[in-house]
Amino acid sequence: MKILLISGIYKPEIGGPAHYIPNLAQKLIDLGHSVTVITLKQSTAKFQSESWPVIYINRDQALIIRFIKTFLLIFKSARDSDLIFANGLYQESGLALRLIKRKSIAKVVGDPVYERESNRGKTLLTRTEFNVKNLNARQKIQRVFLRFSLNSFVYITCPSKELVGLVQNWGVNKPIHLIANGVEKIEEATVDKVIDLVTVSRLLALKNIDNLIKATAITKTKLAIVGIGPEEITLRSLAKQLGADVEFHGLVDNYKVIQILQKSKVFVLLSDYEGLSFALLQAMSAGLPSIVSNVAGNTDVIENLKDGIVVDPYNIIEITRAIEKIISDEKLRLILGKNAKTKVDNFYSQDKNMKEIFKLMNLYPIHE
Repeated sequence: MKILLISGIYKPEIGGPAHYIPNLAQKLIDLGHSVTVITLKQSTAKFQSESWPVIYINRDQALIIRFIKTFLLIFKSARDSDLIFANGLYQESGLALRLIKRKSIAKVVGDPVYERESNRGKTLLTRTEFNVKNLNARQKIQRVFLRFSLNSFVYITCPSKELVGLVQNWGVNKPIHLIANGVEKIEEATVDKVIDLVTVSRLLALKNIDNLIKATAITKTKLAIVGIGPEEITLRSLAKQLGADVEFHGLVDNYKVIQILQKSKVFVLLSDYEGLSFALLQAMSAGLPSIVSNVAGNTDVIENLKDGIVVDPYNIIEITRAIEKIISDEKLRLILGKNAKTKVDNFYSQDKNMKEIFKLMNLYPIHE
């Protein structure tokens, strides 16, 4: 079977799809299928050497030009494919699928309209508020186009119950399957825990890393930040201004991410919202307890004081107290970390996720 995989981000970028798509590609090739990947990248980013074709479109060009190029490329590639799996670029993919019918699956891990508006500073609403408030004309058009695009696919998958509900509320009428994200098991390593706190994330305003830096400065703890993004200059300036002990690692490969996690005591994720964070699951697999924001994507995984601590991401005092509690109490930290690893190994394994995806690809009847 010839399979076309589509993603808005790809390694070495940070983010679930950037790690998931290469893993899925390798699993499919191991099963004897042919795979091609279409993705975006910055013009300065390095090409990745893979055992399958990876076709890049430069992200940093005019949006309309990029959209047209991406759509045409997906349309051309889809004609030679038996199945399309999109983990992003839904509009370009959906439009192509309206013109050429193929077996198709869209994995929806967030709200693209909200993310786009939030990243551009066009909304100060939370994702929940954004999905119940009256949108402006531009936002309504984006939502209509997203709904039209997702309804072009045969099946939809989401990693959390909240996302399933959101996608249904957008008016998507295709079958939506809840398939949790999964990660590869990380073996325990005996290394010195020289980093107090670590976060792995795209550096976006909605990740609230500024609040983490403020809490780090107050608690006099060492923070490692892995990832890049539009907020990097602002965050570096804030850390310098506050005299916080922060190390920015930028983009690193997955092997290096695991090494940093293993040297850290606590993982922190203070996002305004999450679908089901790959970085969180990976940190749990490395045996780290977590401090996470009180949003559904996080609280679906982390139970307060069982495998992590749940906080209000805007309450600096609450974040500070959580850091002090977990850093000062090694026994608590070890118990939470052990529970986190047990949970992710039992319920969020990559093998389990892949089996569900392959079942959807191979065993469900497709009516074209």
